[in-house]
Amino acid sequence: MADEIITAGSNVVVISKLRSLGMDKKELKRHAKLRRASILVPLFERNHHSNSNNNDASSAASSSNIHVLLTQRVSNMTTHAGEVCFPGGVQDTEDCQDDVQTALREAYEEVGLENQYIDCIARMDTVESKHFLCVTPIIGYIHPPTKAEPSQLQLNAEEVEVAFAVPLQYFANPTNCHSIDMYKWKGGNVEIRTYLYDDPESGRQFKIWGLTAHVVHKVAQLAFGGGEIKTKSECMFPYCK
Repeated sequence: MADEIITAGSNVVVISKLRSLGMDKKELKRHAKLRRASILVPLFERNHHSNSNNNDASSAASSSNIHVLLTQRVSNMTTHAGEVCFPGGVQDTEDCQDDVQTALREAYEEVGLENQYIDCIARMDTVESKHFLCVTPIIGYIHPPTKAEPSQLQLNAEEVEVAFAVPLQYFANPTNCHSIDMYKWKGGNVEIRTYLYDDPESGRQFKIWGLTAHVVHKVAQLAFGGGEIKTKSECMFPYCK
């Protein structure tokens, strides 16, 4: 019981930190004319499936059981085939230029997450993808948490091969980062992170890299205070201010 109380308290701290980011737009001027897209970063509490890869990132929230939901695209898609991604996609006319609505719609279409179970707690800075999209990450807190359990989701077989969950703290521990590669992009240097996550449930290893790795790493840093967030060399593509 004591452990459950500590965990619940730690989760409150984490969510409060992320909620403090607010839902106001954080769009870089250079992204204004790009085609828009949104991704949902679904967070939920999990009281089982402990993972030895999840090393503590800070004592302040060392007992947090918050996980992040990720998907792997099917291998025959025209873009991002076989890649690990967040639920998300390009803004449609039905979204009425609402970035949050785009993220919610895509999450429902891809994994069956219904809007009523998603508390949108924060909007992150926009990111420009390698396909020249202005991507807005929306952090969503799922309640009840069972609605985000991979085994409970209704996956769109045309887009999603599998869904899986990773402890958010995993991405706050630098020892879990498999590699950081430096690339040239529009006259600047960018770091591309790669994580190789061994999923204890499926027995599979998932490669998490690129924009997805950049976003989830930043969310973890913001949540657990795992070091200062860089604004240049650690940016994904032309995300730097």
